[in-house]
Amino acid sequence: MFQSKEILLLLIFTFLGITTGEECLDTHYAVSKCDKKKEYQWLIEVPTNQEVCKGKSVSQPKAVECNFACPKGQTFDSRDKFKCKDCTSGTFSLGGGHQYTFNEDDDREKTMPELSLKTGSVFSTFESECKGKELWKVKGNILQGDAQRNCAIYLSLQFKLERAGSITIAYNLATSYVFGSITSRCDFSITDNDNNDDIDDDERDSKKRSFLVLYPTGYGIWKDRKIDINAPGEYILSLYTVGLNAFHFPLSIRSIIVEGSSFIQDCILCPKGTYASKSGSTTCKPCASNTYAPLEGSTQCLSCKSNEYADEGSAECLPRPKCELKHYQQVFIGCDKSDTATIKYEPIQPRVCIGDPPSTQATQSTCRTCNPGMYKNTDSGLCEFCPQGTYSDGTLSECRKCKSELSVLPGLYYKNWNELPMYFNRSYMSFYESKALNGLVQDQSWIPSIAYISSQALPDVLSILSLNIVKGFRLTELARANRQFGTLYFTFSIQCQKSCTLFLVSLDTYAHDDDWSVIQKWNVKHQVDHKDIVNYTHSIQSSDEITFIWLFTSDNTDEGVDEIRIYEIFVTNTVLGGSDRCVSCLTTNNQETECKSCAPGHILSNGTCVHCPSSTMASRMRPNDLVPTICKPCMNNTISDDGISCYIPCKQAFNGSIQYDLNAISTVEFHGSKLFTQKGSGYFHVFNASICGKTSVTCGKTLTLDELQRSKKQTKIESKLCRMGTIPNKNDTTTSVAYVDDFGEQLLNVTLSTSKYFPPLRSDYNLTDITLVYRANTSTSQTSCSERITFLSLRCDHLLDDEKQNSSIKYKLQTPNDCVTGTCDGCIFYFLLRTPFACPICDNNTNGYRTFFGPCKFGRQEVRKIPYPYCSHNLTETVETHRCSILSLELQIIFGVFIIIAGILILIVIICWRKNRKLEYRYMQLIENTNPDDDTPVDNVCAQLSDEEDSGDEVQFKSQSRAKKIMNVVRKAIRKNPNNGRAESFGRDSYLLTSASTDDA
Repeated sequence: MFQSKEILLLLIFTFLGITTGEECLDTHYAVSKCDKKKEYQWLIEVPTNQEVCKGKSVSQPKAVECNFACPKGQTFDSRDKFKCKDCTSGTFSLGGGHQYTFNEDDDREKTMPELSLKTGSVFSTFESECKGKELWKVKGNILQGDAQRNCAIYLSLQFKLERAGSITIAYNLATSYVFGSITSRCDFSITDNDNNDDIDDDERDSKKRSFLVLYPTGYGIWKDRKIDINAPGEYILSLYTVGLNAFHFPLSIRSIIVEGSSFIQDCILCPKGTYASKSGSTTCKPCASNTYAPLEGSTQCLSCKSNEYADEGSAECLPRPKCELKHYQQVFIGCDKSDTATIKYEPIQPRVCIGDPPSTQATQSTCRTCNPGMYKNTDSGLCEFCPQGTYSDGTLSECRKCKSELSVLPGLYYKNWNELPMYFNRSYMSFYESKALNGLVQDQSWIPSIAYISSQALPDVLSILSLNIVKGFRLTELARANRQFGTLYFTFSIQCQKSCTLFLVSLDTYAHDDDWSVIQKWNVKHQVDHKDIVNYTHSIQSSDEITFIWLFTSDNTDEGVDEIRIYEIFVTNTVLGGSDRCVSCLTTNNQETECKSCAPGHILSNGTCVHCPSSTMASRMRPNDLVPTICKPCMNNTISDDGISCYIPCKQAFNGSIQYDLNAISTVEFHGSKLFTQKGSGYFHVFNASICGKTSVTCGKTLTLDELQRSKKQTKIESKLCRMGTIPNKNDTTTSVAYVDDFGEQLLNVTLSTSKYFPPLRSDYNLTDITLVYRANTSTSQTSCSERITFLSLRCDHLLDDEKQNSSIKYKLQTPNDCVTGTCDGCIFYFLLRTPFACPICDNNTNGYRTFFGPCKFGRQEVRKIPYPYCSHNLTETVETHRCSILSLELQIIFGVFIIIAGILILIVIICWRKNRKLEYRYMQLIENTNPDDDTPVDNVCAQLSDEEDSGDEVQFKSQSRAKKIMNVVRKAIRKNPNNGRAESFGRDSYLLTSASTDDA
């Protein structure tokens, strides 16, 4: 029984009247599915147009082996017993596949609707900014994706396989990594067939997804990544990369080839600008320079006219422009015997302009002396480095020795460019496959010009200048202590019309070309000239041999000459090289016979080396000082006992109050949350941190099989805090470290403080976090920031101790809610480690207890001390009995206040009583001394009384008879003179006299 719909369709056509007479030529072939035994399938010829083939015959179906397909360069021939035949000239075949190529003149959305290109960001704050940028573009025949800082780029390609096949990506990736995956709706099996990379890079999951990683290739080097797919179905290829690094090269894709997309493939006409001169071609060749192919299916390229030109792979010729200075490059002719150098101009090859340019006459310049650290050999006339222990400023014919109290500083010093100096190399490199370099003179890529060395930008070409530091750097004690083995310093200027880029790249001398590391990138987006001089300094933190590479390119050379000039290049402390001067000798003691630097931890003071006191470290007063000259105090909560570096004691009282013991977490390794790309590829970060003590931590990159075979040294970072980018391998059982970053070159601060990103919980008992602040200079790292600042907080968590007491887990990581990676901008990081080992030390002499007082009963009170939960493993609950007062404190206070008030009131009463007694006595005296019959004036009586007011004598009345008598006298006087005018006229004086008289009577 047939299984194919096409066979059923053929029967319908037959019943509709198609006879077996004349043969129908307007047909195509369809292939049925394999039978149940997977042994054969049917080839069926189907009319393309029913009306044209009406009444005509077609071939009978034929059984062929499963997964039948013609090889590349051939197509199916139904007229010759269903065999394969070569494609004719002007055409090519992929053997049942599809090739995705790119052309900047095509509308990609129309020609390749199955290809989707998007931009975004892993940080929500940069999402809108990144989406507004055009990070994907087609330049020439290359698709470029530039994942700029804090941005991410995504590529998605939908394809369908009719049979088992594969997908191959031809890519270039100078640095960084690209993560990818292949997903399907059906079960399938994928095999990584990349011979250049480790075959264990991919992983699979239960969701019918296969993960892959595109590793760096090195600049200008193309690699093919092939993944075999052993089952038909519909698939999606996803690629993803993040621009966490500020200095990087874009991802470039030359082609994506899908094999197995069809069983039978017709021969494809060669695109314009390409040709196939022979039959059986698997691809078409681009036309050479000054030739073109205007039509599809060309078998040869046509030559341009003499006044026209064409770049490689052109479909038409362009008129040659009039020659200008930008069409010429400088050619340097070295110094002759008269110390004269000649610079002339020659046209850039292949020459495209016509006519003579203005001002291209040769110029001559007087050569300079040798470079510092070198002398001119009178026999050979060449500049050579000074022998060890000698020096020269470049003007001498023989190097001089330093005195016993002086020392030399060896290095490489270049500021006179009479020729290309020793250890330098120069060349061109093309990033695009269509660009030929055969016509360019490699030695003219960088031109020595006496005062500088320069390079002129050419279209789609990079000018490369490399400096190889042979034998590396000197291993001095000071270099080991400071982790600074040398310094690279250079000055330059750029003349740019529109857009120019300079890269500074480092490369391990014995590494493969894919181990580039971008140190710095300068991108000029506006018109500038050579007036602006740029100085740059790079600290070298390894003593191994290394190669520094300068790459210069321009995005647009049509508007004028883009040029770079490098004036000076200095590399200090190299093993090979020469010394340009002597410096003061630094000795460690008087018995030293040879000059040497002060030992680590010492400073130069008054010509002698002095060890720094405790809790201080040797430091430079100015960054450009040759040696440390001051002892800098350590920060709070840190000490130093060697004068080299400050560290945190594991057991100490932070801020002089709370005692801690951090020995259990002196070094920790914590894993960030697993991160996923937009397409599901997983990766995560691992941090190694040194919390206390002198011990540093190490982060190392995992070497691939190819790197191990080349005996490449492992990339390691030794620091106080470092990060490793890890990628899961098969089944998530193992991981490989793709890159390492330094996060802790310097410990900035140690305090007891709580970050706003991690508010305390009620169960934290208001304990303050221990916060460590690290800093790392990222000039040597591929990041978007000038430096990284990391806040690592340690919080006491007794609940974690209760949950994990039988586990080896020491902590629980917490990151800010809005930034799951620990950072929102890629520059400042925040982490919180909740751990029971960050709890204070608990003993009877500290505040490890909560105290509860019971009621006072019969003069006794119970005091219960319950340890805080974080002290429950060290302290036990205690109960003590103390003497107490029956009255509570509140009642005692009330009673005391009452007594005080009562005492005050009694005192007031006594004072008032005493005053009243005095008044009574005086009044009695007044009454007794008043006689009604006496003619003495009352004023005299009052004066008499007033003289006695100050008398302190008191009169004690033993009875009230005398007072009664006085009152009676008064009453009688009133009765004798009721309401008469005399009483009213005399007033009170009359009243007093009358009373006195009556009393006397």
